[in-house]
Amino acid sequence: MSEILFGLFALISALVVVFVIALSIHWGNKRETGLVPYVFYPVMLSIAVTAILSNRDISGNEILLTVQTIRHPAGVWFGRLTSLFVIFACGERILHRLVTREVQKPMPMLLFWALLIYFLTNILSPAFLGSHTDVSHEYLYMFLAGYAGLLMTSREVDKSIVSMRNATLLFLVLSAAVVAWNPNMVLNKNYHGLLPFLSVRYAGLASHANSLAPMVVAFLLCLWSKPYAWRSLNLFAWALGLGSLLLTQSKTNWIACILCFACIAYFGFREQIKERLFDYRRPQLSIIAIFGFILMCVLGMLLVMFGNIDAKLARFASSSEGFELLSLTGRDVIWQVAVQEWHKSPVFGYGLPLWDDAFRLSIGMPYATHAHSQFYQSLASAGTVGAVGLVLYVIVLLYGAARTAKASKGLSMALFVLIASRSFSEVPLSLAGFAAEALTHLLLLIIVAAYYPTADRQAVRARKVRVPGMA
Repeated sequence: MSEILFGLFALISALVVVFVIALSIHWGNKRETGLVPYVFYPVMLSIAVTAILSNRDISGNEILLTVQTIRHPAGVWFGRLTSLFVIFACGERILHRLVTREVQKPMPMLLFWALLIYFLTNILSPAFLGSHTDVSHEYLYMFLAGYAGLLMTSREVDKSIVSMRNATLLFLVLSAAVVAWNPNMVLNKNYHGLLPFLSVRYAGLASHANSLAPMVVAFLLCLWSKPYAWRSLNLFAWALGLGSLLLTQSKTNWIACILCFACIAYFGFREQIKERLFDYRRPQLSIIAIFGFILMCVLGMLLVMFGNIDAKLARFASSSEGFELLSLTGRDVIWQVAVQEWHKSPVFGYGLPLWDDAFRLSIGMPYATHAHSQFYQSLASAGTVGAVGLVLYVIVLLYGAARTAKASKGLSMALFVLIASRSFSEVPLSLAGFAAEALTHLLLLIIVAAYYPTADRQAVRARKVRVPGMA
């Protein structure tokens, strides 16, 4: 009986797949743009709905959030519908590219092969060759979305940025509304962070405050790149974003936000900054920069000379806050576990089930849902093969972001900086799943792919200008 039911289920699944493929080809046959730029809306809404329906309580300890939250059946079905939409949107663009006869924008082949190698070494290899094999449909979403993102045009970049901006603003508005309705769902009321006057930590409807903070930084970057036409709405969005980022009390993301804004300012306003710095008729900016540098040096010298800094550092290191900082909030222990698993399976790693419920129970760390480092995650789950694939992919991604930084007005480089800063303590480049972290990764791929030919053409023009005798 079970074999008959399984065969019937397989037949129905095959018919559904054929129907979706036919519908995708028919729907997107004559459409220049698809639905990929709009996947940000259902994914963000799915995260918010799942959190609201779970009726969670993080007022006492947000660390236990990921292991104590019970998903509501409605939230599960909403997530499944979101997954179907992502598959349809990405599959339609890929099929459209395969069947269309018109001349299409060239794909950045270096990034194409790098993403393929990254998928083979970090998903396919550990899934079948790791010490604990595992296959799941969740491992395909980011892979499909990544390749669909590589097919985006410059027209679809603007739509993607606007969609990311609007979807995150809706997410932040819903999170702020829950503060008035059920603050225990979004606020940790017993947190002592860097700000002495603030004893709460805001996670919003994200899984953790450290997950909300990078979402807000990506939102602010999109808002800077594509501000709202209505001035009041633009000011409200900036206030809500900056306020949410402050309340997360995520120091690493505060620093990442400053670095990302510096990228936008440098690549977007580089010529204007140079003109003002070296314009001796209007030396105000140069004077302020020099004065600020001198003031910082003087304050640093006074602190070293009269601040008794050695004793303060010793007291800080012996405090609970200092211990958390020096141990990176306990992440060093998780990294040791990851290295131990790599030693046990050095070539193909433990496998993708690493950090599942059974593994966390075996090591006594129910809160360790991943390795809290992109490198250690690949090293432990996919072995040396996975770590090499990760390094190659990051190098190519950095190259693509740098090549398109000028054309994107610094947005590609800013998103790469955000992802790179997250990689030291989180896993923002994970291909196993499709959530908020994956959206930032996808947006970076879309921007790099869309502007990469533009960067190539600019380089060709520059070389032609330098050749003697050419117009």
